[in-house]
Amino acid sequence: MSIEVEIRQSIDAVEEEEYRTFFRASGASFFYDWRFLCAAERSPLLPVDATYYLLARDEGKFVAFLPAYVQAVDSVDPFGLLARTAGIASDRGQQALFSHVMHCFDSKVVCVPGTSATWAMIAALKRLASDIGVQYVGLLNVAEADALRTAVGEQLTIRHLVDRYCLDLTRLESFDELVQTLPKEGRHEMTRQLRKFDASDGTVAVISPPFDHRLEVLTSLCQQTTARNGTPKYFPADALARFVRICGDLARIVLVEEAGAVVGGLVCFLDRKVFCIWSAGMRYDLTAYSPYTVSFACAYGWAIANGIETIEAGRLNERIKVRLGLKPLPLYSATSEVVCAMTSLPNAGCSPGASHGTALL
Repeated sequence: MSIEVEIRQSIDAVEEEEYRTFFRASGASFFYDWRFLCAAERSPLLPVDATYYLLARDEGKFVAFLPAYVQAVDSVDPFGLLARTAGIASDRGQQALFSHVMHCFDSKVVCVPGTSATWAMIAALKRLASDIGVQYVGLLNVAEADALRTAVGEQLTIRHLVDRYCLDLTRLESFDELVQTLPKEGRHEMTRQLRKFDASDGTVAVISPPFDHRLEVLTSLCQQTTARNGTPKYFPADALARFVRICGDLARIVLVEEAGAVVGGLVCFLDRKVFCIWSAGMRYDLTAYSPYTVSFACAYGWAIANGIETIEAGRLNERIKVRLGLKPLPLYSATSEVVCAMTSLPNAGCSPGASHGTALL
């Protein structure tokens, strides 16, 4: 096996139909769907200085893929997770080359079954980071043990980063049955909030694209909600709305409305048998009930009715998510500092815009 790694600097430089064929064969999550990648490049939710796509071929066959983004550490890590868990500082303007975007919680080297290209791809990622002169390199939000073992072999340091939260629906046949499986506090709170909702004039629904203007109302609420939690730049409203529209039929939104006004909801993605709750926006001053709890109840009921096997609900907000029956699963970072390959040359100017082609590994 001889693996060649090609580097592209725009999604437009990747042949779409070839990629879609590869993606279907790989079985990767929606974070690697063509539409999601287009959205991440064309409407980034955090500032990006340069984008790279690493493609591996074995005798001409497309066998592995890895997206990577040059970002300032303080932009890619607004929650300070890397500073706390990996000692990666964000106070001196450092840049990093990381895969995937921070809004992804399933970062990996995507390979077609039977292909061992992860080592070659991580080696190429490290070499690219050195060439362009960033300070850090690695993968964020990694769950798979095989990728971690390979990363260790490539001298990347593995540390627990954060937990993501999931709910297995495979043994549940109804929403009422799900409610009975919740922790006591969560069961009582869910019942109480739904009783208040039923007594109101509120409505809630899962909506498929095309979306109307209410998407922009929801994304504005998402931005306001994350701002209240201390990260006002994490979900910029206009960029998030464009992102969702670019994702097309991948996306769903849950909308809670009261007297014709959107008072809360969720931005979600439908990935075969997985329903991913990705972002939430709420107002609590217009209702007697919790739009957050009502949104989750709607998402749960819709998922069970549509044969969904797993609910994904992102990261953080541990207390609330455990109360809603979600279970934590660990995510890791695999990172290292970078020595610029060109620092010994005077005025080398290692540039994220440098041109890259094919490497034989």
